[in-house]
Amino acid sequence: MVRAATYVALVLWSFVYWALGFTVMTVGTVLTVLLLMMGFHYRRVHVWCTAPIFKRCVQLGLTRLRLHYHPDFNPDERSVFAQNHVNLLDAHTAAWAIPHAFSGLMHAWQFKVPIYGWLMALSKGIAVHKGRRDKVLAQISEAARARKAMGMSVLVFPEGHRSTDGLIHKFRRGVFIMARDAEMSVVPVAVKGLYEINRKGSNLFHPFKTVDVFVGPQFSTEGLADDDIGEFADRLQAWSVFCVQNGEFPRELPVAPRPAEIASVGT
Repeated sequence: MVRAATYVALVLWSFVYWALGFTVMTVGTVLTVLLLMMGFHYRRVHVWCTAPIFKRCVQLGLTRLRLHYHPDFNPDERSVFAQNHVNLLDAHTAAWAIPHAFSGLMHAWQFKVPIYGWLMALSKGIAVHKGRRDKVLAQISEAARARKAMGMSVLVFPEGHRSTDGLIHKFRRGVFIMARDAEMSVVPVAVKGLYEINRKGSNLFHPFKTVDVFVGPQFSTEGLADDDIGEFADRLQAWSVFCVQNGEFPRELPVAPRPAEIASVGT
């Protein structure tokens, strides 16, 4: 009986949360459009309006958010922020963690999603279209370079998909090739606790949870050869895993884990 009542309360809360979240995002989208129509540059609109409203969706869930910045993190350097991918609140959490304007890298179809996709398009999001790998990498690298010239960073989810088990899965190479070719450093962002709030395939959101966000230093991609990109990606993944598992920053960039170890790491 107690479990049934708890479940019903969670369903009702989740319904309220979805309604509030869509309302907030709709308000943010409308205000963003109005400010852009008034002639303001998006970088300023992001800082004044879009991000401050967007990130409130995390607080709406009655979530306690704790930000941890590495002592060597440079908040003024435009970088590629590589965050582990857990649920629909990832980008909202990034809005708390990244202290300046940024755009997101995402599949092209996501721009067609009502409200969310429109907001991503307004926020200079970078679309990843289907096609030959070399052409896709060239396109997103050029787009990232353009965002840097605008004074914006780029948010990426190097796993390429949301985790279905709470584990941090292997980082793909493409986003790091993009960072190198756009002449941008990479900042790993390790998020712990979002999986307990919402899981892929579920519409339920659990309130009163704590989320810890570890924002690392800038790791340079300058001079990285193609053969070194894979190891670089694996070491950044190991960095994120260490933060989540130990609740602190590693003293140095960890050695790349072996394939068997990658399959067993978790959040």
